[in-house]
Amino acid sequence: MIFLVKREMFVLFRIVASCATAIALIFFISSLSGEDLLKNNTEIKNSELLIQQINAELEGGIAQRLAKLGEVPEKNPFRKFYAIELAKEIHDLSGLTEKQRMLFDAYNVRSFETQLKRMMGYTENSDVKSLMDELEVVKRELKNSANLIEKKRQKLVRQRTAYIVLFIVFWIMIYLYYSRGIIFKKSDQD
Repeated sequence: MIFLVKREMFVLFRIVASCATAIALIFFISSLSGEDLLKNNTEIKNSELLIQQINAELEGGIAQRLAKLGEVPEKNPFRKFYAIELAKEIHDLSGLTEKQRMLFDAYNVRSFETQLKRMMGYTENSDVKSLMDELEVVKRELKNSANLIEKKRQKLVRQRTAYIVLFIVFWIMIYLYYSRGIIFKKSDQD
């Protein structure tokens, strides 16, 4: 009975030791290739959240924002207020594309500033048509951002899957090596 318990503990120890060794090898290999597995996992989660936000805006969020603003007034003080509110909504939407650029480390403060100055000029002139054109540009940018994020997310998921498969292969090989039952089996004929 005691021999059986010792053997089970030894098997459990081999499983844990081979798992820990496989984990260390995977992190070592990923470090050599320049990949941070924990950061990649966080990027996958952030990408999924950002894609959900962008798709929610494209699938009806923008229409709700415009419906909330109502009709375009004809008289100037009200038209200017409408243009300001529209510019605010466009600015909020373009913030999503900027999040994508930050995720890809391609954020450019100058382009964001230029867009903001351009929209402020439209609001000063109460140019709702130009603001609507700007909204169409932001919609296209949102679609492009969603596509870019999805491609990067798929690449990171494939990479994570490859490391998981490599981990399982290493774990099995190391366990077999530690147990020395299959790989280094001694023949009975010697």
